[in-house]
Amino acid sequence: MGKEKKSEWTLKIFALIIAIVLWSYVMSEVNPMWTEEYRSVKVNVLNQASLERQGLVILEPENLNDIDIRVSITGRRSDVIKISADDIIAQVDLSGYGTGEVKVPVYVHVPVGVSLKDYSPKEILFKFDKIVSRERPVTVETAGELPDGYVLGTPTVKPQSVVVEGPSTWLNSLSKVVATVDVTGITDDIDVNVPIRLVDDDGNSVRGISTKQSSVDVTIPVYRVKSVPIEIQTMNKLPDGYEIVDIKANPSKIEIVGREEVLDKIESISTVPVDINELATNKNMKVELEIPEGVRLLDPDQEVTVSLNVEEIVSRSFDFTLRDVQIVNLGAGLSIYEEDLSSPFSLTIQGFSSVLEPLKKDDIEIEMNLEGLGEGSHLIAVDVKEKNFTVLSLLPERIQIRLRKD
Repeated sequence: MGKEKKSEWTLKIFALIIAIVLWSYVMSEVNPMWTEEYRSVKVNVLNQASLERQGLVILEPENLNDIDIRVSITGRRSDVIKISADDIIAQVDLSGYGTGEVKVPVYVHVPVGVSLKDYSPKEILFKFDKIVSRERPVTVETAGELPDGYVLGTPTVKPQSVVVEGPSTWLNSLSKVVATVDVTGITDDIDVNVPIRLVDDDGNSVRGISTKQSSVDVTIPVYRVKSVPIEIQTMNKLPDGYEIVDIKANPSKIEIVGREEVLDKIESISTVPVDINELATNKNMKVELEIPEGVRLLDPDQEVTVSLNVEEIVSRSFDFTLRDVQIVNLGAGLSIYEEDLSSPFSLTIQGFSSVLEPLKKDDIEIEMNLEGLGEGSHLIAVDVKEKNFTVLSLLPERIQIRLRKD
């Protein structure tokens, strides 16, 4: 290395040493002004007891221990570097406030020897509310399903209501006080003690509300269900010449609820007496049921109607000969005299107009049974088959026929 280059490096090192010495002197002897920022200075909350005496509670901020601010201080460096965030006092005073939202000023105190340069925020938003109490009824709800054929009766709860306490804002969001009973697989009466829950419209627990009553006693009767037919009771008679074709209840069966020992004795449920003449006019009439003591309808709003089909009774007469009659069991080698086949007889029948009016002579099946008869003259009755009407008369009742060998 040349002498000039070596001399240049010597001068640079010498200058650096002088700068370090001068800086150390300034720092230790001159002690310049210095600024320091503390980003998380905890804020102390004063006079919370005064709120309690007024029956007030803090809704916001939710956690007072999480309130902090940013603080900047200034002073001689030697004084500033001795200070930590714990040496700075930040406070809010809650005395004198009422319900509602309010911005409470923050007061900051710094140690002697330094001064407060700035801090932020300078106010904290607080929300105060009044502590109130109200009496609310207890609602019993069930979870799970009973076995088939069982239903729950009306639950009773003790106590029927509880006193709840909390901020009015939160208390206003309380929808109901719920006691939930699990009824899965239950077949006997329920008698349990269950905890209560304070819930909003969505079924979520409401925070900040309390009650001294943590549980209630719930009793729920468990009943059997039975399906029984409906028996129709009638009164009065139809006018002459009319008859009931069909009368039925809709529904034909009804489900009733009661204790098993009571239901075992009930095989049907009767309607109150229905006036046949009124029913014939209305055709379809709503009726009440005679419900036995100790039972009730599974669906108390279910309607029962009775419908009636009435028809006029008419009569008709038809003329026949033996040629219209089916001859059965005629002996082998025998025949009926031809002139006897023209023997006339008349048939008078009675029945519903809907049956008889469209009826034709060929629709009526008549039979004469000659089983066991031999050659000679016989008085034989004819038989009207498969009839959906009533035979009023058959004249003559017996018909003279003669059998001969072929």
